[in-house]
Amino acid sequence: MMGDVVRNDSAILKKSYLECERIANESSSSFLRAFKSLPKEKKDGIKALYAYCRRADDVADGDWLPDFSKFTPQQLGSLRLRALQRSKVLDEKHQSRGTLDHEAHITRLCALIYLRDNIQPAVNDNLPEEKFFLAFWHTIERFNIPSQHLHSLIDGMEDDLYPTNYQTYDDLRSYCYNVASSVGLCLLHLYGYDGQEAEHYADEMGVFLQMVNILRDIQSDLASGRIYLPISELEYFGLTVADLSSPSLSTNPNWHEFIQDYIQRCKVHREEAVKLLPMIHSESRKSPSIMVSVYSQLIKQAERLCGEVVSQRLSLTPMQKANVLMSTLGVISISHED
Repeated sequence: MMGDVVRNDSAILKKSYLECERIANESSSSFLRAFKSLPKEKKDGIKALYAYCRRADDVADGDWLPDFSKFTPQQLGSLRLRALQRSKVLDEKHQSRGTLDHEAHITRLCALIYLRDNIQPAVNDNLPEEKFFLAFWHTIERFNIPSQHLHSLIDGMEDDLYPTNYQTYDDLRSYCYNVASSVGLCLLHLYGYDGQEAEHYADEMGVFLQMVNILRDIQSDLASGRIYLPISELEYFGLTVADLSSPSLSTNPNWHEFIQDYIQRCKVHREEAVKLLPMIHSESRKSPSIMVSVYSQLIKQAERLCGEVVSQRLSLTPMQKANVLMSTLGVISISHED
């Protein structure tokens, strides 16, 4: 699948994993810091999976493009045609044009199609220029990670090229599945697990984490014109999209009620998500436990801030982070419950 020469050349594969580590180290994301306790092969797998997901996210954000320098004019033309066709499908799905100018939109769709094409290992020796793919494929094969989860991730990146228009919590859940639960389901196979319900709880974990991310990033998202909060739910609480930009929003009692309801929904997803932890193989359990602890503390902070989440970004102090780590190691106790 990867080509016999590449498959059997451990030096090439090692260089690929080093490239994944380089990509991972470029980011200061807390996502990676939660995985330090994993065995080496799983930690390497995390970095390879992260490299792919990072590049997909970078494409959507306009921060990276694949190396198409070795593509023939015919190959580039075929890729552009597919991007134009995909754009029509997505325009119809969103009932809208993308948020970028036409050329930038098609360029990013070309890159996402390229990443989607390379979810599966190359069937010949025409390997991608990007070095991280070999380690990524090796990880997918080693841990038997289903490719459909990565296709869902690319779907989510495509959606981010369009205006946000989530009307209900069901709409928001679909988005959370694509950009967060899909990754969690990949991680689940890498961790190892027992129990038929594990995938359901991994999905809930992704929804919980992403809904907290939306609260954490609400200021920057509003500044860039992106609203992930469900519009019909805002209207139910007597709020409009225009209210979200009002200087008096933080003192609006309707906003306080909406945030309290949103936080309660986060907690419901968390109650389901924590049921995943005992199903994960013991050697891998610490990492997701840290994630749950961190995000549970963010939820508590959101409750204290309430309406002020639009003016104060959710974050933990160094001492709070230390307490989370010690609680995960069993030194002190921090409850996930209220």
